[in-house]
Amino acid sequence: MTRRHRALPWLWKLPLCVAALFIGQMLGLALVSALGLELPSITTTADQSTQTVLFVLAAITITVALATVAAGLAGRWWVRGTILAGFLFVVYGVGNTIETSVFTTLGGEAALIAMHLPPSVLVGLLVALLVAAPSDGHLREGARAFFASWTPTRLAVRLGLAVLAFPGVYFLFGLMVAPIVTPYYDRLNFLVIPPFSTMVQVVLARSVLFLLVSLPVIIAWRASRGRLILALSLGHFVALGLAGLLQATFFPPTLRLAHGVEILGASVCYAVALVWLLFPPPSRVEAQQPALRERLA
Repeated sequence: MTRRHRALPWLWKLPLCVAALFIGQMLGLALVSALGLELPSITTTADQSTQTVLFVLAAITITVALATVAAGLAGRWWVRGTILAGFLFVVYGVGNTIETSVFTTLGGEAALIAMHLPPSVLVGLLVALLVAAPSDGHLREGARAFFASWTPTRLAVRLGLAVLAFPGVYFLFGLMVAPIVTPYYDRLNFLVIPPFSTMVQVVLARSVLFLLVSLPVIIAWRASRGRLILALSLGHFVALGLAGLLQATFFPPTLRLAHGVEILGASVCYAVALVWLLFPPPSRVEAQQPALRERLA
């Protein structure tokens, strides 16, 4: 099948996923209202038509990112959908809200988390249904093989290094763009720079959350290491930065661009670190097959 033939079905799949995100957001707003929560008050200079266009663009990036991840996940559609929904909700909804809570004075954190739950679930399940699995394997089989690949001590060390990977790339790229973005924190009254100790705690907490939702992707992955790096890079970049920055018209363009480049670099490096630490190369997997079969028997 040619690339053109593979792309044609997305002429209706993509609008369907965008519609699912829109419906999910409406359900999220209804949930916020039902719970009596208050959303942050944000002043935007964009008109309604511009906001709609930006929402559609953000929805397209989310769909493409999730589809890239889904294309390498084995298992039943609802398991894959749960993995995708959990990834999007935790990284996009919870992770970004945690950072918003310490870098801004906007408030409304509980409402933001509640608002992101319905769209994450809807689009996660829908993308898993629309994107075929690469194999009929089950997550349980992948999990058993994953934990059998290392001794408990070695796995604990690798997981510990994985937790430290995100803070490492976060601060590395943050320092690179600091001269560009810091002046804006003095000009915009809703932005704050918290103490370094607070930033360390927040980044570590986010790192643990990101690892928890990235690990199922790694365990269920049935494609190459290169494609896994691409999927995790795109998934984290879109969820952590691109989708939100596209709609953040209350940020100056320079600030949005600088943070976008920062998050892109950090996402790629983080994905490489996760794959290197937790996804063994094919040669090593083949060499371990006899021992794995004995341990899984």
